Amino acid sequence: MGKKLIENGIIVTMNPRKEILTDSAIFIEDDRIAEIGEKDEIKKKQKADVVIDAKEKLIIPGLVSLHFHSDNMSRGIGEHMGLEKWLENIYYPMLAVMTSRDVYASASLAYAEAVLSGTTTVNDMYHHLIDCADAAEKIGIRAVLSSETADLIKGQESLEDNEKAFREKNGSANGRIRIWFGVEDVIRSSPEFVRKAREYADKYRTGIHIHLNESRREINICLEKHGKRPTELANCLGVLGGDVVAAHCVWLSDNEKKIFADTRTHVANCPVSNMKLGNGIAPIPELMKLGVNVGLGPDDAPCNNTVNMFETMKLASLAQKARLLDAAQMPAETIMEMATVNGARALGMENEIGSIEVGKKADIVLLDLNVPNMRPLFMGEYSNIYQHLVYVAPANAVDTVIVDGKIVVESRELKTMNLDEIIHNHQEHAQDLIERRKGYL
Repeated sequence: MGKKLIENGIIVTMNPRKEILTDSAIFIEDDRIAEIGEKDEIKKKQKADVVIDAKEKLIIPGLVSLHFHSDNMSRGIGEHMGLEKWLENIYYPMLAVMTSRDVYASASLAYAEAVLSGTTTVNDMYHHLIDCADAAEKIGIRAVLSSETADLIKGQESLEDNEKAFREKNGSANGRIRIWFGVEDVIRSSPEFVRKAREYADKYRTGIHIHLNESRREINICLEKHGKRPTELANCLGVLGGDVVAAHCVWLSDNEKKIFADTRTHVANCPVSNMKLGNGIAPIPELMKLGVNVGLGPDDAPCNNTVNMFETMKLASLAQKARLLDAAQMPAETIMEMATVNGARALGMENEIGSIEVGKKADIVLLDLNVPNMRPLFMGEYSNIYQHLVYVAPANAVDTVIVDGKIVVESRELKTMNLDEIIHNHQEHAQDLIERRKGYL
């Protein structure tokens, strides 16, 4: 990976002081940020193999996508069905018939789309994790992977499948790949299954990724089957805690909000997916007031149509302003924290990623200011940098992406794999898969 110097840019550090630096350079040694300081001073001490001129560019930490599915094979299919009908008629039947090659094609496209739009870390719940890990390794993205496991749905993966992936892939790709245990939800999994997921996570000292309280139908089914709401049931089963990311969390009682705070369970807010599927808007400001750590995720392509985190950031703010009739809700700096440092904290990686600081991993994104929607740019008293990052949603400005010290996107071009080949291979698999799914229905 060698030594790299990034100079002449505006650095949005997201460090505890929220410094924005205009007179500093970043020196990267192998996979880590070795020094941040005055360019000439660094050059006196260090010799870079690669110098990146960031003139008229913003330099930000790589975005952390806290709830992500590599699924994209049915993007645009089954629109307007709603969550449950889409799951039962499209998604679960497709998962049941997917091969390893299908998953590799899907994950490759998903990770390529992610890095090209500024995401450097994904918390991905999907299928055939070994193939997801292979795709993540080749694309160059950082990935936390968990299986979409459930024992009450035919064709879903098992916890043993998830365990096999942990044994084979956890810590691979210089530590870029980590394996957690996944639970689809508590209405499609038996209580014994959910408890077993906790046992596996404790055994391997890793995390748990779960969907909770996504729709009103989920709440009603859980109350009918178990006499408890989903988060209450998950808590009784011992599955919550500081090593857990719970996705969605839209329909929460006051008691469930308190459970998240008391157990220190992290929440992944997915505003685009929740609104598109007609599931509502999560009470994120209320959770954050209770001290709950909340990050952001796009969910998957069919539930969102993109995995663009900048779009997710914008909608995360606007949704709460509209819900609470208050333009002051969820300001841009808070949203930027959710997309970076909060996501890193949720994954137990706050000392590794999420901000541009010495000693942290070199996961860095450069945004071109010479696009129409990024102007005008003001500094100082009238600074609008955070506002541009959130409300402009500048995925079109992503120029360079560095993950683990390696350049994976340069001049808007994916450098690690052939994007045309990924796209055409994916198209062939998607066409075949959508037909194969019919045999499962």
